[in-house]
Amino acid sequence: LAQAIFGSAATARGTTETPPERDTTAAQMSVPQAPATPARVPLDKRPDFSKILGVAFLYTTIAGMLNGVAVYELGTPVGYTSGPCVNAGRFLANKDAMAKKILGICTLFYAGGILAGLGGSACDGDHVFDGRCSPGMLLSSAMLVLGAFAKRNLNHTTLCMQIWALSQGLMNGISSRFSAVPIRGTHTAGGQTDAAITVANAMMALSQGKVLPCMRKVVINAVCCVGMVFGGWLAGRHHKRWGVMTALIPAGALAFSATLLPKLIAPPKLALAAPPSRAAPVAPTCEKEQETKQRK
Repeated sequence: LAQAIFGSAATARGTTETPPERDTTAAQMSVPQAPATPARVPLDKRPDFSKILGVAFLYTTIAGMLNGVAVYELGTPVGYTSGPCVNAGRFLANKDAMAKKILGICTLFYAGGILAGLGGSACDGDHVFDGRCSPGMLLSSAMLVLGAFAKRNLNHTTLCMQIWALSQGLMNGISSRFSAVPIRGTHTAGGQTDAAITVANAMMALSQGKVLPCMRKVVINAVCCVGMVFGGWLAGRHHKRWGVMTALIPAGALAFSATLLPKLIAPPKLALAAPPSRAAPVAPTCEKEQETKQRK
């Protein structure tokens, strides 16, 4: 860098003198180097795939149980918005006052995703695999408790509905920010479509004698569907006895996933980006190849 600066300055003065060589070691050491950003391993190469499946099962079980309780207590699920949007349209057509409440679910679920996006590292989905506590998941857990309190002690169904929708939006946003693959913690429809397309691609590859695509997304979606069913089963078993307070079970499980679980799951040895001196050579682009030829 110093030679380039001196060379350009000499050219500007119209001289052809070669500037004296200078020791640029100290200058290079004085310039702060930006730390290399770790490169996350894609899902196909993750060595901790079984742990990812376990976390996905836990998240969907939590969401399945909470939404089962919500259907019993509030008459509507709060963990996704496609069904509520349809119901909101029906209520609007009939001029039913329930339409405003349902639209509130959709709006606050959306707001929960915004909170997850604004939360930075406090709301990313890698925390559980990196051994870090998640303030965002703790907040989502606290909102489940707050919603249950609003329903039981204040008898405020609408407030409970909106708080739980915000909590589910935040939880889904955090789980979707997992770097290897978005884990849709509160619903499975999008994952089912992705899995079905992957299965179709595998069938085409088999018929053409080609290499099969990675099926890990298919396995994750299957585990998520089982977790959702299991969560609904838990809600059906325990709601008759505990009522709205059944929501404290998924709230506690969510708090566990935010605090203790990251410490139990040892951080995997991810293939982080190596320092520049040890980094693997990068395949040259066309422009770099042309520059190399011109220099030669």
